[in-house]
Amino acid sequence: MRVAFFTDSFRENLGGLTRAAIALHDRLIGSGHAVRVFTLPQTGGPIHAGDVRLVRAIPLRPVPGLPPDSHLAWDYRGVRRELAEWRPDVVHLHTVLPVSWLGLLAARSLGIPVVATYHANIRSAAVVLPAGRAVAVAAGRLVPVFYNRCDAVIAPSRFAAEELRRFGVRRPIAVISNGIDLDRFAPVEGAIPGHGCTNPGHAGPAAGAGPERTVTVLFVGRLSPDKGVDTLVEALDIALSEEPGLRARIAGDGPRALAVRRALAPHVAAGRVTLLGHVPWEAMPAEYRSADLLLFPSPTETQGLAVLEAMASGLPVVAARAGALPEVVRDGVSGITAAPGDAEALARAVLLLTRDPALRRRLGAGARAVAGEHEAGRVLEQVLALYAQVMGGRSGSAEVGGRGAA
Repeated sequence: MRVAFFTDSFRENLGGLTRAAIALHDRLIGSGHAVRVFTLPQTGGPIHAGDVRLVRAIPLRPVPGLPPDSHLAWDYRGVRRELAEWRPDVVHLHTVLPVSWLGLLAARSLGIPVVATYHANIRSAAVVLPAGRAVAVAAGRLVPVFYNRCDAVIAPSRFAAEELRRFGVRRPIAVISNGIDLDRFAPVEGAIPGHGCTNPGHAGPAAGAGPERTVTVLFVGRLSPDKGVDTLVEALDIALSEEPGLRARIAGDGPRALAVRRALAPHVAAGRVTLLGHVPWEAMPAEYRSADLLLFPSPTETQGLAVLEAMASGLPVVAARAGALPEVVRDGVSGITAAPGDAEALARAVLLLTRDPALRRRLGAGARAVAGEHEAGRVLEQVLALYAQVMGGRSGSAEVGGRGAA
């Protein structure tokens, strides 16, 4: 099968959207399929290896909330010519931005089936951008126009599928996870779930919380308002102030990085908070294994890839009860949730897990089991089944391949 991907970024070590697209690309290639990627010129890191075509584009002036190297794709004729020559069996769109619009319009004109994945919570624009509410309203009008021109849409969670329906998307929606590599993200062999065992500050997997053993809480994500970083800082300050045996590691960079550093400065100076900055994706498995639990206060996730990676690594998760997170962070099973923005409740949950190693161990094992529902091989089968349906002209059916339909 030949598949054409359209995505505004295919650069390694970016966010969850790009990592999800790269992971699916690699799974398809590994299964013997041909994938050609249409993306934009990029700086700041290597473009992932593969059959990658850079779409001609105009560099944009810096816009708050967008990457500094953003471009506006415009070469419709070039994209259409390449698709006509290569003739993919299906086109898969990964954003609603200009490069995907070019792919959509070119594919429609050539009669090539189109699948699109809804990766980003459009409503988060109201949080991220200075003119966010206006952007969110405009995007809300754009979403149905875009997705209703596709043959089928992939939503990575039930929440995302419901969001699309609220936007007015009428096309078949398949709920298919972005998937997780359970071999890459896994607890250290022989480790007890919820007990990080590669961190030098840990006394060992059998030790309990308290002065003889530190417990490490980890955050992974972009340091931006949509990830709930202000709530993160407040929750960590409360928890660290009450529990001397607690340490925190923050993996990520972004527009709020300096504010986070300033707010947590006393804890950083005391050696109790480590600000890691950007951590390469290949280094993340070790980072998860060094921690005991994940704190993830983001209220805007369409799935939460970092959460799945942590859970696959055996970490219980303390998360906002918002977006798609409650679908995987199940109270009393794989973690603890609290109302979005409730720093006090999130801190209490972190303290509970810090002081109760048995609970941490039980929820860590549950987290690993829940992550197993999103195994990469199963996800690939679901995506291929959906491709086959749209290629066969059956996408108009009410039932579409995947974990569920909406």
